[in-house]
Amino acid sequence: MKTAHHFFITICAASGSGRMEIFMIIDSHLHFDLPAEEKERAVDKLMSDLKIAGVEKSCIIPSFHGKSVEYLYNNCEDIINSTRKTCKCLERYLNTFYIMIWLNPLLPIGFLKDFIKEYILNGPIKGVKLSTQMNATDIRLEPLLEFLEENDIPVLFHCWYKTVQKFRYESNPYDIACIAEKYPSLRVLVAHLTGCRFRGIQEIRKYTNLFIDTSGSQPEDGFLQYALDNLTADRILFGSDYSGRDIAVQLARIDSIDMSYEDRDKILCKNAVNFFEGGTKK
Repeated sequence: MKTAHHFFITICAASGSGRMEIFMIIDSHLHFDLPAEEKERAVDKLMSDLKIAGVEKSCIIPSFHGKSVEYLYNNCEDIINSTRKTCKCLERYLNTFYIMIWLNPLLPIGFLKDFIKEYILNGPIKGVKLSTQMNATDIRLEPLLEFLEENDIPVLFHCWYKTVQKFRYESNPYDIACIAEKYPSLRVLVAHLTGCRFRGIQEIRKYTNLFIDTSGSQPEDGFLQYALDNLTADRILFGSDYSGRDIAVQLARIDSIDMSYEDRDKILCKNAVNFFEGGTKK
């Protein structure tokens, strides 16, 4: 069976550089449901799917199995239990994942700060995902964003333009641009290129602390090229939104664009390392 790595080895060998180079692929947007039972089997399947797709490292966002995003982590105990379960499930593979925990900004700021200190600043968690419990422009979110910026903690923000099935407090690219104006050093990964579309790319364009991942619905022609033209390859990260989307299908977004070796390497690997490990700050 040929994996994505075989494809990229072929490209590099045929590039005329005279060198055989292999892209490391990092998936910057991957979900993992924490099942009540058979945790080992679930982790084994995840690792198998990553291997088949040629993904060597990923940003993983765990969630409780079967719960809607509107009802995730409505109390402090849920977040703590989920974090402990995640670390236990993945303890053999911590070097494979950048773990981001889904925080509910409606919870007390004192708890959120203490949690971040224990599990992110002094623990194995890499960053925070913020979803649909509060819009990005809500002033109640400001103390949390200030704390994340002060401590150089990366944030993945669910983001989408919708005409139907929109969550009540769901953020769009304009909302994320508003917080970038207030917090210019906050590293934000704007999720879902296809959900942001051409308008969203323009709205985040001038904010160099805003990055975008390539996930969102199925691959559609034109969006990645438009992002390359307007954001440059330095601000684009490959993301699949697995398990809701197939990793190999999402990699087709990258494969379909004629770009340089350097740009492909940035999108598939280097930008993720910089974003999640703090390399964007000089």
